[in-house]
Amino acid sequence: VVFCTKIDQEVDIDFTPVEKQDLVLIVPRNHPLANHHSIDLSETLPYPQVYFSKGSGLRSIIDKLFEKIDGKPTIAYEIEEDEVIAGLVSKGFGIAVVPYMEQLLRLNVKIIQISSPAWERNFHMATLKNKYLSPVVQEFRDFVSKNYPK
Repeated sequence: VVFCTKIDQEVDIDFTPVEKQDLVLIVPRNHPLANHHSIDLSETLPYPQVYFSKGSGLRSIIDKLFEKIDGKPTIAYEIEEDEVIAGLVSKGFGIAVVPYMEQLLRLNVKIIQISSPAWERNFHMATLKNKYLSPVVQEFRDFVSKNYPK
């Protein structure tokens, strides 16, 4: 059992939606965009971005956001982990689109809501299809499915 972003090409995995997660823009507190409370993603294009690496499940989601605005961000750094991305942004290495997480409140970043384009990220529970799941794993999967459907 894994909790992750759904990967559309994976035909051998069952994905069960568990939770929706907000994506936000984070910028250093002294950045020109820091005076915004919400932002159109096209306004971020002039600025270098700390971006998720190609191996990350979030990469395709964020790529699709930029495709919706017919824009291509300038990628300064590619990183796998959202906490590392947030740390680099807090130190002025660029701006980033990341999932909202409470750790952001403890960093020297401004959290900005993305007003456009429309987006949604669902967090999923993933299990392999046609593979044996022990009874305790089946019970856990059923518990999550019943108590956290989104």
